[in-house]
Amino acid sequence: MKTIQNLLILTVAALTIQSCHTGTQQPAHIPSQFEEREESHDAEKIPEEWIELINKSAPGTNWKELQAEGIRDLLNSRNSSSRMATGNWQERGPANIPGRITDVDIDFTNGSLYGLSDHGIIFRSPDFQGSSWEPLNDHFPLAQGVAGQLAIFPNYADRIACAGWMKSTSDWGVFFSADGGATWSPSGGISEFPIMGIRRMLEQGDDLYVFMQEYNSSIPTDYYSVYKSTNQGADFELLYRSVIPIGDGGRHNKSDMWISSVSFNDNLYLILEDSLYVVNKLNGSREYHGLFSGAYIELGLLAGSETETSTHLVAYSASGGVGRFYGWDNQGDNWEYRGEMVDWWLSYPFGNNSFSCSPTSPDVLYFGGLLTSRSTDGGQSWTAVDMDPGGNYALYHGDVPKVLQAKDPQTDDEYVYMGTDGGLYLLDSQEDHFNSVSIPGLNCTQIYKMVSKQSDPGEMYIGTQDNGYCFTQNGNSQTEEADFTFYWGGDVSQAASSDGGETYWMWWLGDGCNYMSGAFDTDIENVWNPYDLNGAIPYWEAPIWIPAGSPNVCYTAGYINGSGGSHLIKLTGGANYFCDSYQYDYDFEAQVGSRISAIAVSPLDDNYMYVTTENGYFHRSSDGGTTWQSTYLSNSMYARAIHPSAMVAGKVWVGGSGYSNSAVYYSEDHGETFSAMDTDLPQCRVEAFATNPDETELYIATSIAPFLWDSETEAWVDLAGTDAPLVQYMDVEYIATSEVVRFATFARGVWDYHSLPIEVSETVTTKALNIYPNPARDVFTIELPAASKSPSYLKVYDLLGNEIYGERVTTPQWKVSTSGWNSGPYIVVAVSAQGQMVEQIVIQ
Repeated sequence: MKTIQNLLILTVAALTIQSCHTGTQQPAHIPSQFEEREESHDAEKIPEEWIELINKSAPGTNWKELQAEGIRDLLNSRNSSSRMATGNWQERGPANIPGRITDVDIDFTNGSLYGLSDHGIIFRSPDFQGSSWEPLNDHFPLAQGVAGQLAIFPNYADRIACAGWMKSTSDWGVFFSADGGATWSPSGGISEFPIMGIRRMLEQGDDLYVFMQEYNSSIPTDYYSVYKSTNQGADFELLYRSVIPIGDGGRHNKSDMWISSVSFNDNLYLILEDSLYVVNKLNGSREYHGLFSGAYIELGLLAGSETETSTHLVAYSASGGVGRFYGWDNQGDNWEYRGEMVDWWLSYPFGNNSFSCSPTSPDVLYFGGLLTSRSTDGGQSWTAVDMDPGGNYALYHGDVPKVLQAKDPQTDDEYVYMGTDGGLYLLDSQEDHFNSVSIPGLNCTQIYKMVSKQSDPGEMYIGTQDNGYCFTQNGNSQTEEADFTFYWGGDVSQAASSDGGETYWMWWLGDGCNYMSGAFDTDIENVWNPYDLNGAIPYWEAPIWIPAGSPNVCYTAGYINGSGGSHLIKLTGGANYFCDSYQYDYDFEAQVGSRISAIAVSPLDDNYMYVTTENGYFHRSSDGGTTWQSTYLSNSMYARAIHPSAMVAGKVWVGGSGYSNSAVYYSEDHGETFSAMDTDLPQCRVEAFATNPDETELYIATSIAPFLWDSETEAWVDLAGTDAPLVQYMDVEYIATSEVVRFATFARGVWDYHSLPIEVSETVTTKALNIYPNPARDVFTIELPAASKSPSYLKVYDLLGNEIYGERVTTPQWKVSTSGWNSGPYIVVAVSAQGQMVEQIVIQ
């Protein structure tokens, strides 16, 4: 493969990227990035401490802002003559394991359904049943996390607005699209002050309202503010503002806004912590309508319902682990206590969008926590919905960031949707059962790590966020996105193999692992957990390494037998069901003052072992882990991956957080000395390495995009181009049997990269494709051999490497019009699940 030499000069339609206002803030006023109470209190979630740790940077450095600059560099590079590697991308699935959906909106006028995923990708279905889905903004991820919100305007079918924490600006903001998601721009007029958080965005007719907390450092003081747009999110003006007497960065979490869907109501409704205010939508004047709880509030939410004669509001407040509900029926300042929920897995909302009221029956409420609860008496009593006969929630997926009840104004039919960590569900009111409307196509799987079977690349095993361990054996037979089988739930944060996927290890956080020789329960060879040995693997994503030649061995880090510290631990699968375990004597925490962050063993000589620690040191052993020597890399780097060469003894790459230092270093002497590899690599975090067999190509998965090292120019090349999503890439493999580079993303599943295997100036006569007539004038036909499957993608390049034509095809024959093409030779590339087929065509 000659990928590196093949570089395209691509000019992409301009995308204006400008950061939202980020004025100087006092230390006490840090915007809350995610208002997430996921698995609140005692349950597990990805801790903010872990996210900060793996994105380590120099003191005083804002890594989120630097990463945002890296994303903007990628986006803006497409506006100019920027080099990108020549190749084709193919989405591989899962087609049926959707991830977290944080918001939903319905276009009743045009019959469309929209969903916002956890990592800012908006999907659209042409009907309310989710019969098919398409992503609208793979090239421009929007609001991150459960605070993200979406607005659709039925009178303007191509208008979309999205509010929340934006990864590309490292700030809260609102973006809008006027062309159905093809391009995005920041909304004008939003906030002259730094935004601490956006609590709510709601549309009514053609108008859009945003409720937020702002911070004025010059006074200093915080504000509750409402902005209004009359042009579907393009521009806003301040409608309402009030001072927060005692502010911090998260006061908006205690407050909320609700707007009636009926146009004759001139008001919007605000609960500012414990107080209700009715605000005029025309002039921003307000009326006070009492305290609803009279108690301290940790979190607050507001929902409502309106008829022609009355307005009904239900307020939620959380404190001390109890969620309480209060009702207001347009009766002056009088609120009525309704009821409460006390079970921690039910009583706290999963996110901003986890509470709703029926537009037709104000006593019908839905509340999303770890499970979904329903009340039919205005909040007095609650029942967890859709449980199976055993009292489990196997009938739908838990963790519920979104509940929506909406009425079709044309038919008066009511729709109830539930956005979960397993996609989107729609209530069948007759059966009183939620059915998934995510399959096929709501492909937002959040993958930590993956293993592909090299002898059969269509067989894949993935570890996911909350969807646990899933696998497919359909990757060859299904030429588009493959269906996977969901097998075990939870968070499977590590997966690795050293024998080409014939066997592999799966890790549930640091809680334990399975060593497997196939997909099913019967293929579990060995299991292990640290707790049976009075130990701990104290990581969300445990560092592991499977050594070459010993696929039944797994190295990890932590301790057993109550020793404490940070040791290498060697697990060995054998005749006993429980793995044998051996703890190495050397305690990195005691000796160098920090825990292990990554592990590797040389595939050429297993006496050479490599370890990085969280304080920025690289450690090497030449005697199988008995003694260690150290080299300082950077105290501002958290190393996530070590990749020792399988070709050259002593050569090793290290990757990790690259905000105050290079994200990649390499050594040719077992780590005694290192050199930076940061040319043309935006500031990001490196998660994984892969090389082709002769190591002439080095690939990395990063927190913003996939990259390839160009050894000729000694610089990194953006692989994403205009086809792959700009999201977080968590893993990468090189599939030698098909010369495919496979990436796992934490937002959009698995993607295969096929680089052009030829110089575009060479004559190509693979005969894999039948092209006729050739030479051609106005049109030519591409025909695959009878034994081949239809390609998923078809592209034509000129001899300069410019893409002239690109299409996704579904039949074995495809006609291509050459209207507007210059005379001369072109290269035709067809990419399918079976690989690439290349042929030359001459246009006369």
